[in-house]
Amino acid sequence: MKKVLIAATSAILLITLGIYLFFILPNEKNLDVIRNMPIENVDLNKINDGVYKGDFSYGSHTYKVEVSVIEHKLEKIDVISNRDSSHAKKAEGVISRILEEQSLDVDVVSGATTTSKALLKAVENALKSSPKI
Repeated sequence: MKKVLIAATSAILLITLGIYLFFILPNEKNLDVIRNMPIENVDLNKINDGVYKGDFSYGSHTYKVEVSVIEHKLEKIDVISNRDSSHAKKAEGVISRILEEQSLDVDVVSGATTTSKALLKAVENALKSSPKI
């Protein structure tokens, strides 16, 4: 009986270790890449009036934004697609920071770092594209 218990415990530990090594650890490394990716500031003096669409994907989700520029100022940023979680909704606070500072060089929302960075990158990508409307 003791040998069976030791074998079962060992099997459970090996399965748990395998799950961690093959599924959880790679995901954590991916999150670190997103959290540390650079966000390039965009010279608004070079951005014409219009609405710019941008997105950024990581994992199984694509974050989408529409950025309105009037007279070289960020007037409005609409989040078109975001995850449906409390962290994701909290991360949308980065949008007001962008508008207030008129810059992408803003702090991310604490507790929602990864999604904040995804939204920042989507805004950067929008401003580097051609106006859509």
